Amino acid sequence: MAEPLETINTHVEALSLAVVTMDGEDIPVMGQMLNHLAGIKTSAQEISESDMAALADALSDYLERVVLREINEMGPFEAGTAHLQHLLRAAADGVDHSLDTTTVLKALGAAPPTGTERTAAPPAADTDSAAVPEASALEEHFSCPETEMDDEDHDIVSGFIVESLESLETVEVSLIALEQDASDPESINAIFRAFHTIKGVSSFLGFMRINRLAHRSENLLDKIRSGELEVGGDIIDVVLDSVDLLKKLIEGVQAGMESGGPLDIGLDISAVVERIEALQNLESAFEKPVGEILVAKGAVSRQTLEAALAKQKTAPQKKIGQLLVEDGATGSRQVSAALQEQKRTAGHKMDLQVKVDTLKLDSLVDLTGELVIAQSMLRQHPYILDGRDQRLIHTLGQLNQITSSLQTMTMSLRMVPIKSTFQKMLRLVRDLAKSSGKQVQLVMTGEETEIDRNVVDELYEPMVHMIRNSVDHGLETPDTRQAAGKSATGTIDLKAYHKGGNIVVEITDDGKGLNRDRIPEKARSNGLIDDDTRLSDGEIYNLIFQPGFSTARQVTEISGRGVGMDVVKKAIERLRGRVDIQSAAGQGSTFLISLPLTLAIIEGMLVRVGEQRYVIPALSIIESFRPTPEQCSTVEQKGEMILSRGKLIPLIRLETIFGAPSDARQPWEGLVVTVEYDGQRMGLLLDELLGKEEVVIKSMGAALKKVRGIAGGAILGDGRVGLILDMAGIWDLAME
Repeated sequence: MAEPLETINTHVEALSLAVVTMDGEDIPVMGQMLNHLAGIKTSAQEISESDMAALADALSDYLERVVLREINEMGPFEAGTAHLQHLLRAAADGVDHSLDTTTVLKALGAAPPTGTERTAAPPAADTDSAAVPEASALEEHFSCPETEMDDEDHDIVSGFIVESLESLETVEVSLIALEQDASDPESINAIFRAFHTIKGVSSFLGFMRINRLAHRSENLLDKIRSGELEVGGDIIDVVLDSVDLLKKLIEGVQAGMESGGPLDIGLDISAVVERIEALQNLESAFEKPVGEILVAKGAVSRQTLEAALAKQKTAPQKKIGQLLVEDGATGSRQVSAALQEQKRTAGHKMDLQVKVDTLKLDSLVDLTGELVIAQSMLRQHPYILDGRDQRLIHTLGQLNQITSSLQTMTMSLRMVPIKSTFQKMLRLVRDLAKSSGKQVQLVMTGEETEIDRNVVDELYEPMVHMIRNSVDHGLETPDTRQAAGKSATGTIDLKAYHKGGNIVVEITDDGKGLNRDRIPEKARSNGLIDDDTRLSDGEIYNLIFQPGFSTARQVTEISGRGVGMDVVKKAIERLRGRVDIQSAAGQGSTFLISLPLTLAIIEGMLVRVGEQRYVIPALSIIESFRPTPEQCSTVEQKGEMILSRGKLIPLIRLETIFGAPSDARQPWEGLVVTVEYDGQRMGLLLDELLGKEEVVIKSMGAALKKVRGIAGGAILGDGRVGLILDMAGIWDLAME
């Protein structure tokens, strides 16, 4: 790049960054921007880039009027800056650009350059002479940065990807809230800020396809903010489609960085852009409120406003505030204040946050766990236990308190509100209701309930399955509901709360409920139960978790009550949780998901078998008891059975599975803990219950990763290892 172009490039980058980061009326920053524009104009004139020089001059004049508060709108300036970037890229590539600068200059209130203007190339004699629209010209210049970049640029783009995807998640939630309350200024402003940030940063980085789509969406939101457009279903739909398309484009950048492929995947954005522009051209559903605001504030009289409105009909290009200022009816400060009130800018202060790499966070949690283990081993050291030094005992007590507080605080760093997962269901319910023709409202409570971030990620898919089933086969159609004396709108309640050291997520619908008679009938036809099997309500409802089980008479494109529910159960069990069902005919169904607060710590029962100690997850335990000889029996002198709560269940000897000699030769000489896995119960024969403990889970390493029956290990207080039992593996080993 020649020296003048390098100078221009430096000024344009600084100018673009200032536009993106400027917050409100920042006069010092605007002064720096004027200096950059002066540098661009001088260098452009040196290399005879007349369009660039004229645009820099127009931008400078426009910004000076903003500083003087003659203008309060930065949209044309931002568009002009983006156009300046296009001109620079064309000059750097040595190509003759085909962008029409005239339109941009007019928007800035400047006349086009004479004699040497560089506008769209005229059509050839044998082609259609219709003018090429500006949108089409821009379509040809969707530039994108090179895949190969230095570490600093790589970090910047990576940050843009993460921040943008998070912002788009926020937009989805705010859009659903806006659809329910179109007058909520915070929702409008949250959506506007997200698009504004993506537009600015994408322009700075050179992702022009993303920039254009975000820019058009931002313009649409700006019209909503100013009251020129009314929020409706069409606007919500097109902005949601814009969000989906932006996600794909940004994920394409991410995939390109990971694979070394192109960063622009070339998705066609024209259809969505055309829909946005069509909505922007609709007649305003409201009177322009600026004049009314000025009248309400006493800045102008009603007669003065009506005279200005009449004058505006002969000069439609002028805004009402501009006319009032020109006529001396009011001052620019009053008009600026009215515009600010019109836009209803929310003044909420944002909490400062620091983003931390998840790997560093996991390392901190692991190190804290090691510290807790080391502190526990120190307290149980024989020298400490036999000691009489009170100062040492007092110091160890302080160390214990500090370590416990540190562990609590460290674990809390992994905790995030379940709100993000809950709010994703808003979009899902809206789309499902629209496609099924049903009226559905989602009521959420307990969104601030905190849970391990890894659990949150894994919980999303099971919840999607269950919400789909509730909407499609749980809730009735509006006519059916009204015929049954219900409201035409079905309700899905989504709740989260803490209970007994776990988090419970409830999904309740007020639909028709599970078909208690149909479920056993279908189970018998599938060979899942015998004809004479008698089951409780809970056991009947649990049948829907069998693979492929469904009571649906017909398959829909959304779901079938029970289809995929085996996936739900397995996913929940992988999280060391459980799912239960409650249902009443005609009243609806409730699915209760119980999950541990964190995957790093497990609550379990510490037990002993011979010299070995094991940890049984607390969620798997049904009861523990010392059996009598009458409760024990054998099947063909081989398999042992034990009577637990009126039912015979298999008795599993851990010494047989793991080869650890047990003290108990007969079942009644030891203890039995009844555990449950996948609806099946079994009794584990133990020598002793050592107590309930919370232990830090440790991986067994690659060599022992595939050992069945063991989910992991935990270092106990005396430094020895306790193995955490995996009920699925033990069941498989016992049934072989």
